[in-house]
Amino acid sequence: MKFNKILAVGVGVLLCGNAFADPIVGNWKMSEKGEEKAIIAISKSGDSYTGVVKTGLTAKAKKTEGKTALLGLKETSTGVYKGKGVHPGTGLKANVTVTVNGNRITIKSIAGTQTGVKQ
Repeated sequence: MKFNKILAVGVGVLLCGNAFADPIVGNWKMSEKGEEKAIIAISKSGDSYTGVVKTGLTAKAKKTEGKTALLGLKETSTGVYKGKGVHPGTGLKANVTVTVNGNRITIKSIAGTQTGVKQ
């Protein structure tokens, strides 16, 4: 009987695992000025988050696949992250603010604003 209770709790934790996942982690289809640009994969890297261009959706973005686009993101308040944006083509870095709201993401930098939807 005790084993069945432990097994039930373990299965419940496994099924709820995604509920405890970091909301920023995952694949995001990014758009700028209404044009889909790329899919960015954001993952945890130590105590911060890193975003890499997973798939380019334009000819220009295809050349940046596998390159880092977001670096050192840290959550500063619920759903708000700050760190560095890296231009995948030039390597130039600038401060960014990333806001996650449900399945939507907004990345703001001196270069402009991109929006995305979680895939």
